[in-house]
Amino acid sequence: MEQEQREREEQRHRQAHEERLRAEAEAHLNEGARYLAKLRPYPSSRTDDKLELPPSALEELERQGVLEKGALLTFAVSLTTRTGEGGSTHAGVAEFTAEEGTVGVPPRVALCLTKGSGLDTLDGVGQVEIRYVKLPRCRKSKVKFQPRGEGFHAGGMKVVSLDLEHVLLETLRGHTALTQGDWLPIRHQGQTYELMVRELEPETELSLIDTDLTVEILPSEQTEAELRAEEERLQREEAKRQAALDKEEQRLQRCRLKAQQLQPEPDAGATVCSLLVRLPSGGRLQRRFQRTWLLQEVLTWIESEPEANAESDFRVVQKWPGHCRELGPAEANETLSALNFARQEALFLQTLASQTEEEAPEEEKAPQVESGGSKLSRPGRSGQWAEAEDRAHAMLDRRLEGEEVPDTSAEPDLPEVRGADLVPVFERLVALGMAPPKAAAASKRYAAQLKELGEMGFEDWVKAVELLERYNGRLLRVANALSEEAMLPQEEMPPPPPAPPSPPRAAVAVAAVAAPVAAPAPAAIDKERVTAKFKELVASGLDPNEAATQAIQRVRQEMAEAEPAPPAPPAPPAPATGALEEKLRELISMGFADEERNRALLAKYAGRMDRVVEALCGS
Repeated sequence: MEQEQREREEQRHRQAHEERLRAEAEAHLNEGARYLAKLRPYPSSRTDDKLELPPSALEELERQGVLEKGALLTFAVSLTTRTGEGGSTHAGVAEFTAEEGTVGVPPRVALCLTKGSGLDTLDGVGQVEIRYVKLPRCRKSKVKFQPRGEGFHAGGMKVVSLDLEHVLLETLRGHTALTQGDWLPIRHQGQTYELMVRELEPETELSLIDTDLTVEILPSEQTEAELRAEEERLQREEAKRQAALDKEEQRLQRCRLKAQQLQPEPDAGATVCSLLVRLPSGGRLQRRFQRTWLLQEVLTWIESEPEANAESDFRVVQKWPGHCRELGPAEANETLSALNFARQEALFLQTLASQTEEEAPEEEKAPQVESGGSKLSRPGRSGQWAEAEDRAHAMLDRRLEGEEVPDTSAEPDLPEVRGADLVPVFERLVALGMAPPKAAAASKRYAAQLKELGEMGFEDWVKAVELLERYNGRLLRVANALSEEAMLPQEEMPPPPPAPPSPPRAAVAVAAVAAPVAAPAPAAIDKERVTAKFKELVASGLDPNEAATQAIQRVRQEMAEAEPAPPAPPAPPAPATGALEEKLRELISMGFADEERNRALLAKYAGRMDRVVEALCGS
């Protein structure tokens, strides 16, 4: 008992030590940031590998400055069972809207955690561990997939017309990470085929963002098992052949040793007996012996002849009509004359335990592996996890068929906002009450989305930044949320935020130099028309989220069609020059209070305010 207790204590110490080392390594990799939570999983019907995390996760990451660094948010997801073993993988995040204490897990991630035990086993586990991990990003990477089970076969028939490149491209669309050992379900003609990540280079876990991924397909598990079984069979046969050769060499060596024990064969004479021994194989042996010699000499002679193959217990039989006598070790010390051997004697060799008797051949069994075919044929598929998986499969099937699926991952392509264009975004956020450091980070990260929301008529950018962080920058989700919030009855309307102050003359001059011709700002969208259009679409049976998006798009299109042609742009103003002190005061008014750094950047960029502001926002 004491020994077992000591062993358990040592194991706990080892695990604690390993956990400390892992935490230190992650802290170094994550630049000091750390997030660890055990959350109750619920099924999400997403087709990618993005989690739905609670708002507290966003708050914790924001508190540690992870969002300000603009790093891709990736997490290690692990499943710990009572035995201490469980699956693990890596995933991204879609949004921070889950209830506290829970995490939305898409079928792809759930499959990597549960492997062949079934997604519904997550209900019995209770919690999964979520850790923030900054995955390496590689310019080039290589993955080797192995089809599970029979691979791309159904009932022994090869699946035809499988455009694997297209299927993999659509399956991995929107995915964030890949881990060695992951299971990846792919769809073809309503069937699910599972691929296993056997090898991943240059890292065993990496980000799929901005990487040139090379894919190699290995033989399926069934094919690999058959090849391995064939190789093992050949190895067994070779070992058997070699053993037979060794055994034969040993037998011949024994024959040579027995031959050395024989007396020289005598010449024919009156006292000599000529023996003829018939073998079971049909052959015969012949030799002369003195009749005064013992029978043992005859037995030794038979053992010395390789053709006799008499290694084990054997007898020589005297046989003629009316007479049959077996002679063996019991008579070995009697002379041939005492045994009434005549001058010519014919004997039969009888083996009592044949050495040539072959062992019963082993029954060849076909190698069996777990089927990796359609999950629809698996028993016990029911419940919320199966429903979420079916919905994800249905969306993926429509994508594979070329049908446009209204998916939250289908975000519009927004132009990148840089340089002087960041300044008005930053100034507006500060004017709306956001702290300058946070406004700098938000303008750097969400400037394109905020400008697009402004064109849609959403003026509360502070609320928009909060939603952009919650929904991980997904514009359509934020627009839907703002639209639904605007349609709710308001008991008391808050006063409108003060308009942003007019930029000083120097800043205006710099912006004019950076962009000589400024496009006219589009008119704000009519919220009343959006509300009416939204109600009309909902009444027609459209999903509220989709209705909100379509209402905004349709009203914008109607307003664009009715809008008169824009007037010709005014001539660009002449470039204005400002003193260094004026530019320093302008930077301080924006919230950048480090005068020494401001001076250094102004000197570095030759007074170009757009470059200075961009550098300060990105720091």
